[in-house]
Amino acid sequence: MTDGPVTAAAQFQLTEVNLPVLRDSQTARAAVAHLQHMFNDLGQQPCFDEIGKFGPRTLAAVKEFQQGNQLVVDGVVGENTWKALLERWLPG
Repeated sequence: MTDGPVTAAAQFQLTEVNLPVLRDSQTARAAVAHLQHMFNDLGQQPCFDEIGKFGPRTLAAVKEFQQGNQLVVDGVVGENTWKALLERWLPG
């Protein structure tokens, strides 16, 4: 029994998730396409067609996101960048 309604965010308990490290010229198409989808949902420019190619536009979007979120601006989507993206992308 709960004291009130459970929000969408409260329904999930974060656990360790193994997300791939993504970088320029990455071949993990599904993961890169998901990254591009997240950027599209967040309204970050440029809008991606989500083909899963980590090229210059994706690299620029990652660096812009990192800079705007006080992260190391290296263009690599590692643990800290994934965490910041997920915090903004998941419903709260």
